[in-house]
Amino acid sequence: MSESPSSSRRPTMRDVARAAGVSPALVSIVFREAAGASPRTREKVFATARSLGYVRDERARGLRSLQRDSIGITFRLDQPFQAAVVAGVYDAVNLAAHPIVTSPTSETRDEEEALSDLIANRCGAVIVLSSRLPADRLARIADDLPVVSIARTVDAPRVDWVASDERGGIRLAVDHLVELGHRDIVYLSDTGSAGGPERLEGFHDAVLAAGIRDSARAVGAGRTEDAGSAATLRLLDAGRLPTAIVGFNDRCALGVIDTLIRRGVRVPDEVSVVGFDDSEVAARSMIRMTSVRQDPIALARAAAERVMLRVGPGGGDLPAAGIVKPTSLTVRSTTAPPRVR
Repeated sequence: MSESPSSSRRPTMRDVARAAGVSPALVSIVFREAAGASPRTREKVFATARSLGYVRDERARGLRSLQRDSIGITFRLDQPFQAAVVAGVYDAVNLAAHPIVTSPTSETRDEEEALSDLIANRCGAVIVLSSRLPADRLARIADDLPVVSIARTVDAPRVDWVASDERGGIRLAVDHLVELGHRDIVYLSDTGSAGGPERLEGFHDAVLAAGIRDSARAVGAGRTEDAGSAATLRLLDAGRLPTAIVGFNDRCALGVIDTLIRRGVRVPDEVSVVGFDDSEVAARSMIRMTSVRQDPIALARAAAERVMLRVGPGGGDLPAAGIVKPTSLTVRSTTAPPRVR
């Protein structure tokens, strides 16, 4: 049974969505009389709203209607690289006098909820950063308003994307380690995150090209310090510590470094470590991590330019576009030639 809103407050759009068994985004579409909901669904939503005593706030609705030129952004709160991209979007979009509405995600707030808030606020377009939603879901959103994806390629009609050369970035990391003399290399992957499948493919291509397929391997990890630490502990406990580890991102690599040091393993004397993103974490003076650099400003500007085209005259008729930005390698103090053990 659906949970009723407390009698001490006015029912909200979220209460209507919960009681009707649909998403807040769909309720918003119904109330805005926009395309994307069937007649049966519309009838169900209106009936549920009446039964709950939901009354639309026309004053708030009027204010929201003024926001059609605003750009909404979803991003992860705890990822330093994503924060840098959002800052770049602010700079680029503000030059065109478009207000920005941010809707972050976290462990307790998923991407669907973040997007629903942007849709409810009648943003004129949305930028999704490292989205994990299915491509067909993004395509359905793009039926109603422009969608631009950053840091993930999306094969969907009307969805534009801007991404780094993920495969090339991992190849840079592997080639750097091979040039130093490493053969026993482990890559800590996360295929569930944006860019994860491409980075894993790039790793396999790189080790094959270097002729070290039998000695290099990929193991599942994640995108946080805890994920990098847990994967490193598994390698240590199994007695299969490599001479070099490539983390899925800088936070994962930071977890690797912390765990190695705590276990008495010297970095880079005994194990070299490479991150990915070249975020502010990697550049800290006490860490100085070698890392594959994505250019957050270049990604942000390219996405902002695409959004401006989409919200401009005739933007809805443009075909979907994909833009790839190059990566580079920043070499610091966490990589060195392997030493004989």
